[in-house]
Amino acid sequence: MEFDALLTLSQNGKMLANPKRIALLKSIATTGSISQGAKQVGISYKTAFDAIKEMNQLGDTQLVSCEKGGKGGGGASLTEQGKRLVQMYDLLEQIQEMGLNALKDDSVPLHSLLGVMSKLSLQTSARNQLFATIKNIENHALYDLITLQITAQCTIIATITHGSTLRLGLSPNKDAVALIKGPAITIRTLLDPVNKEENQIRGIIRRIERDSKMVEVCLEIGEGNELNALVTEEIATNEQLNVGMTAYACFPSSQVIVATLTEQKKTIN
Repeated sequence: MEFDALLTLSQNGKMLANPKRIALLKSIATTGSISQGAKQVGISYKTAFDAIKEMNQLGDTQLVSCEKGGKGGGGASLTEQGKRLVQMYDLLEQIQEMGLNALKDDSVPLHSLLGVMSKLSLQTSARNQLFATIKNIENHALYDLITLQITAQCTIIATITHGSTLRLGLSPNKDAVALIKGPAITIRTLLDPVNKEENQIRGIIRRIERDSKMVEVCLEIGEGNELNALVTEEIATNEQLNVGMTAYACFPSSQVIVATLTEQKKTIN
C-alpha cells in the first residue's frame, strides 16, 4: 500500500503551517523578500503577504520580520521563532515519513517509536542493534542485570550500573534497544554450560565474509533479527563455521549497551 500524508500545524484552531507556507518561509529566508519568495513557490504577493500576516498574528512571537517598502521593495527575514518553526516542521516530516515507511515493513513494531527508529533510522557504530522489551531487572548494590526480550525465544542480559538504570528510567515492559559491537561477539558451535555470565544466543549462520585477517559471521536469531560477529580466522577454522549450521553468538553481559527513550512529563493546565 502507498500512502501520502499532509502535515498541517494548527494553533488555537487556526492553520499555522502547511507544506506551502513552510516552502514560503524557506524562500523568504533565502531571498530576503516576500515578493521573491512568493514567486519561487508559485503564489501571488497578496497570498504570501496574507499568509505571513496570519502566521504572525497567531502566535505571541512573529515568524517573519518585514521592513517597509511596499510591493517588491521591502526586505523580509525569518525571526528566530520562524527559523525554529521551519526546523521543527522538517523534523516532523522526517518522523511522518518514517511512520509511512514503517507501515510497509512488517518487521517494524508500530506500537513503539523507539522500535520504528531502531529499524529504520537509528545509526550507531555498534554493528548489532536489536529492539527489545525489558523483561526483568535484578538489582545489586552497584550494578543491575537487565533481561531484554528480543524474540519470544531469545533474551539477552545486560550489566549496567544502578545509576544508569535510574537515569534511563528502566522498568519491566519498557521498550529498549540493545547495542553490541561485532568484535565483542565470538561464535561457538557448542554451549558453555559453565559460563553463566555470558550471553549465548542460538541461531543459524546465514553469511560468512572474509578478508586477510578477520571473518564476519552473520547469525540469524529469529523474527528478522541478526547478530554479526567479527572473529579471527583461527576461531572460524577451529569451530569449522559454515553457512547453514547452528551456532551460538557469545558475548559478556557487560558488552551490551542499553538505549531507550525518556518519557516527557505532560503538563496539565
